[in-house]
Amino acid sequence: MYENIPGSYPATFFYNLSKLQGAFSKNLIKITADRLDADPQQLTNIRLPIGGLLNLDSLALWFKVTTKGTNITVPARYASTFIKRMSISMNNVSVQIIQDYNLLYNIAMDHTNKDKTKGIAGEFLDNSIRYSEGVGSSDQTAITASSTMLAGTAHLSNEQFCINNWIGLFGSASTRICSTDRTGEITISIEWAPNYEVLGGTAEASATTYTASDTYSVSDIYMTCEAFSFSDDTYYKSIGDKDLKIGFNDYTVTRFANATKNSGINCTTYLSSGSIDYVYGTALLPQSVSKPLVCYGSLGTGATETVVANVYKYLSDPVAYSDNASTTASENVYGDGFFSTLSMQRCLQHLATSQFSINNKALNYSPLNPHEIFQNNLCSLGYEGVDTSANGFHPGIVSLLHYFKYYGICMQSLELIDKDVFYISGLSSAGSSAAVNWTATFTGSSNTLSVTPVIVAKMSKVLHVKAGRAISVE
Repeated sequence: MYENIPGSYPATFFYNLSKLQGAFSKNLIKITADRLDADPQQLTNIRLPIGGLLNLDSLALWFKVTTKGTNITVPARYASTFIKRMSISMNNVSVQIIQDYNLLYNIAMDHTNKDKTKGIAGEFLDNSIRYSEGVGSSDQTAITASSTMLAGTAHLSNEQFCINNWIGLFGSASTRICSTDRTGEITISIEWAPNYEVLGGTAEASATTYTASDTYSVSDIYMTCEAFSFSDDTYYKSIGDKDLKIGFNDYTVTRFANATKNSGINCTTYLSSGSIDYVYGTALLPQSVSKPLVCYGSLGTGATETVVANVYKYLSDPVAYSDNASTTASENVYGDGFFSTLSMQRCLQHLATSQFSINNKALNYSPLNPHEIFQNNLCSLGYEGVDTSANGFHPGIVSLLHYFKYYGICMQSLELIDKDVFYISGLSSAGSSAAVNWTATFTGSSNTLSVTPVIVAKMSKVLHVKAGRAISVE
């Protein structure tokens, strides 16, 4: 087409044009779950149709949430916090199981900061404000807004939620078009999260304690996805019965026995994988019942907007909305602009040092201090330190102290990072187990706060789809 243009010229001078052979059609399909309703810790199965080309970038899970109980509770940030565990099988072969899916998703999103304007249709990126409008009339009607921490906040009733961003296979598959004619039936199994992981209390004056009855239910569960088809059979013939190889990210989560911060954290997990991309450690606060939401105003009276905050008020003045608003000053030790549950808080406050070692070999020149840890995290996330775009972390991270108190992780990269393509380059421990040890120390001899250490590992794996719908993972 442009054979007379010398190759030494840049591509901007070329006349590129591509045209699809044959006709192409695209339809949005709806896949209903095996059960339309569910309660916390129950399972829901969704089976994707066989014989289609499904666009994983368009895959969305829809459900409605109703909260209930004596005390008013509101959901944490991110609709994905409702998923405790997700597993995927193809042709009755288990492909992936992700435990603590909600925790992993919160960590990933808090370090990505998707713009809130892209999550206004049920993704629940901002849970700090509720909007409503009056019924239609002969003129326009006003849109009203109120902070969710107000004591007068009501229970949610059939509130629409949507999950359209995934971690694991659906979010990282190197090939975004999935041929279910080759894979066979894909079954997605979702375990809904316990109430205390996803629900936090408001500033309701009478709500002094929360119980198992302060809970939620989900209804009208279904998925939507784009399905492609071609009139020309070139594509179908090209994949034929070949061994289709699809790279994807998998995760393991290991929780350890509780430790007090003045004793430090010293824990070891064993990993066997062809490519360990990174590991990170964090610490959670043990929970068994719902507690007030972690944000400014949740411990106050919630009488008026002047004594509660939303994310925009907090960011406008982090000094005025620091900690919390309880009339008992000693209670005001957490809150700020986190706007999530205690179960989702990664409490590394007072962190002094962190070090990873594999098979007794330290990975850093010495234990890192908090500033070095944060820089190491930026490098492990793809050298975010040199990224000059508007991309950033959750806006509630207004200081390094806030980062480690609410969002903290200590990350260690083990891969050659390429952000443009799916690149398998992590540490190989195939055939044996790598002993990954994480140690962390904290300041203060009287720092007896009990936390649950957690080590998370991300691994690159390869899904093989062979002739006869033979499925395997390496």
